[in-house]
Amino acid sequence: MVTETDVRRALRAVKDPELGLDLVVLGFDLTLTYRKLERACTFIRRGAGFIATHPDLNCPTEDGFIPDAGAMIAFIRAATGAEPKVIGKPHPEMIAAASAKTGVPAAAMAMIGDRLYTDVAMGKEAGIKTVLVLTGETKKEDLAASPFRPDLVAASLLEVVGWLEEMEGGC
Repeated sequence: MVTETDVRRALRAVKDPELGLDLVVLGFDLTLTYRKLERACTFIRRGAGFIATHPDLNCPTEDGFIPDAGAMIAFIRAATGAEPKVIGKPHPEMIAAASAKTGVPAAAMAMIGDRLYTDVAMGKEAGIKTVLVLTGETKKEDLAASPFRPDLVAASLLEVVGWLEEMEGGC
């Protein structure tokens, strides 16, 4: 089990190469440098554990897509052969944790996202309703080849908001 102490120690080690390191934690990082990747690979080759927050390959921005944590995982995997333990989506444990924290039963939740292989996959694995929003990475034509089938598909988040407003008005 990864503890908060493990994570804090790993994050300190990024700044202090003399610290021993048991764990490399990878998340979305807009300040990523070759040096950080090099050090992560070195620590992993020396036996450090490897965890990642999520495997999304691309992150949508106003200017188009930029590499996300999944692309960074691919770099480290190619250089070390190591496969991370992904602790975020698409793993259904996140839904269970959200349910436990909020007191909302999972059956009353829905996963809304723009990726079939993480967002919709997580919702399906957790047994909750899923809504795919076509404003990010996934395009309508991607649905045919995907093993992950959303319950609903929306052109935008505004469409989802409209559905919610209709539901609220109908209660």
